[in-house]
Amino acid sequence: MILADERHFGDLCQLIFKQVGLDCKQYKVNYLKRRLAVRMRATKKGTYQEYEELLKDKPEEFKWLLDRLTINVSNFYRDPMVYEQMEKLLLPGWRKQRKLRIWSAGCANGEEPYSVAMMLQKGLATLCDWEILATDIDPAVLESARLGKYDKESLKTLPAELKDRYFKFCDERWAIKNELKKRIDFQIQDLTGPLPNGAFDLIICRNVLIYFIPELQERLFRDFYQRLRPDGYLVLGKTETLLGEVRKLYHMLDVRERIYKKKAADSDAGSLSI
Repeated sequence: MILADERHFGDLCQLIFKQVGLDCKQYKVNYLKRRLAVRMRATKKGTYQEYEELLKDKPEEFKWLLDRLTINVSNFYRDPMVYEQMEKLLLPGWRKQRKLRIWSAGCANGEEPYSVAMMLQKGLATLCDWEILATDIDPAVLESARLGKYDKESLKTLPAELKDRYFKFCDERWAIKNELKKRIDFQIQDLTGPLPNGAFDLIICRNVLIYFIPELQERLFRDFYQRLRPDGYLVLGKTETLLGEVRKLYHMLDVRERIYKKKAADSDAGSLSI
């Protein structure tokens, strides 16, 4: 029975990939099973085979499933110390640049790229031009991010001065002002597939990679390296870290906040196969 259920788990993963393009093989198995179990309980399905049949009969269930398989929980200035350290370590050098390009990977509902935008607008003002590419696999959350309207819970860790400056209250929600919205390009992007072209001054990929298998994590660290400009930066989540040989590609700037800087190609990073 267990073997049969595992076979049906594989069949279910194939169906998910075929219908929504999510490559389940790139995710940790226990994570997938936990997230699948949420929808199986909600739909009163006891086996993977039963849930697979439900997906075939009711394709609208894929929307709810994708929402459970992807992590969309966030808030503005999540882990405020990360933003304090980025202001301290990154902004001084950026004040000398004419243009910045930043990628927020796995942006969910948009709180992260909007938080970065506030940091840049506040810290750089008119000193340089900047733009942010914000990507996620879930079309529904991207649409919400483009709308830029949030409940007060999303703003609970946001400094009051930033809320007053960059939001307006309307229709019982807090709306991002257009001066920030126009600087962010939201696009669909699956990190298991082809990635956006560089070059970026900063790549932020927080609390996403922990759900991927180690092989994909290592590949992404190399891909991020290729897409960073010389002296570009990488910021990860607090529970994420560089694996194996790819540690030689980056300098650790802040071990607590997981802020890294790309090493020059002629350093020991140059000896690695990128």
